Amino acid sequence: MGTADGSTLVLRAARFACERHAGQSKPRQKRPVADHCLEVALLVSEAGQPPVVAAAALLHDTLEKTATTADELEAVFGPRIRALVEAVTDLPGESDETTRARLQRAPAEAQLIKCADIVSNLEALARAGELTGKDLSDKAATLQVLQHAEPSLAERAARIIARGTPGGAG
Repeated sequence: MGTADGSTLVLRAARFACERHAGQSKPRQKRPVADHCLEVALLVSEAGQPPVVAAAALLHDTLEKTATTADELEAVFGPRIRALVEAVTDLPGESDETTRARLQRAPAEAQLIKCADIVSNLEALARAGELTGKDLSDKAATLQVLQHAEPSLAERAARIIARGTPGGAG
């Protein structure tokens, strides 16, 4: 995929995510869901991932938090993006253990998206003064199974968890 094609894909995914998440917010983080999705995609892109993975990062919450279906996602963005988004989507009624086992088997790109999601969520909660011990323990348990995530992102998440503050400082 050429640079122009990759940029177009990412912009199409950003528009789709913003449209689907319009009006949705993350109250404890004091920000819109779309802002979170953009941040996750930025973290993924900064980790050197190709545009298709950044696009999947933008869309990572669409199946979970909107009426978007997996078939619709595939029709608009293709099977690879569908697979990556499905790999990181929390399924209704799925136990934490089952979710973590699924994430452990997920491709490295999906694990990186989930790791970026953890960083984004924890840093935003800490900035908003809403970070709890349960947040830290839940994310630590998930991070432990992401054995193929990009090391610098995994280390950043681990620092946040260890110190309970954004960026691992404090």
